Amino acid sequence: MSTLATTRRIRMLAQRNARLRSTVVRLRQQVVEARHFAYHDALTGLPNRSLLLDRLRQAMAQAVRLHKQVGVVLLDLDQFKSVNDGFGHAAGDQLLQQVAARLTRCIRGGDTACRYGGDEFVVMLPEVDGPECVDAVVDKIRRQLNAPYALEHGVVEITVSAGCTLYRAGAQDCSELLRQADVAMYVGKANHRSAICAD
Repeated sequence: MSTLATTRRIRMLAQRNARLRSTVVRLRQQVVEARHFAYHDALTGLPNRSLLLDRLRQAMAQAVRLHKQVGVVLLDLDQFKSVNDGFGHAAGDQLLQQVAARLTRCIRGGDTACRYGGDEFVVMLPEVDGPECVDAVVDKIRRQLNAPYALEHGVVEITVSAGCTLYRAGAQDCSELLRQADVAMYVGKANHRSAICAD
C-alpha cells in the first residue's frame, strides 16, 4: 500500500473514531438525562415520589444504626386551586416552581424536598434528634412559603398546611409514615391550624 493510501486510511479511521466518540458521549448524556427524569419532577426539578421513597428507606435504615429519628413533613398549598382558577394553569405552574425553589433553600444538604403530587410536597429530614428539630424546620418552611409570590399576572399570597411525623426505629414503614403525616395535615386543616405533628 502506498504512503498516500496509508495516510488516507489513517485519516478515515481517525474520523470514524471521532464520530464514534461523539456518539458515545451523546448516548451517555441521554442515559444521564433519562435517569434524572425517571427520578425527578419535570415541572419543579425536585425529586419525585420514587426517589423520595428510596431515600426514605435508606434514612430509616441509617436511623436504626445511629439511634436517630427521621422526620417526614407533608405540605399542602391551601389556596392553590384559587390561583389556578383565577390566573390559569401557567400561573399555577409558576407558583409550584417558586415553592420548590423556596423549599430547597429551607433544608439541609442531606434532606430531601419532593413534589409528592399536585400541590403537595414532602420534606424528609434524616437524622433528627426529636420533634423540636422537625418543628423548627416546619416553622422556617412556613415563613418562607407564606411570603407573597410575584407571578406573571400579579402578586399572590398563600398559606401552607403541614402535617409531620417521626420514624421511630422499627415502628413504621414508608407508607405508614407518609399516611401519618397526611392524617396530621388534615387534622390541622380541620382545626384551622397551619401545622400539626402526629404522636
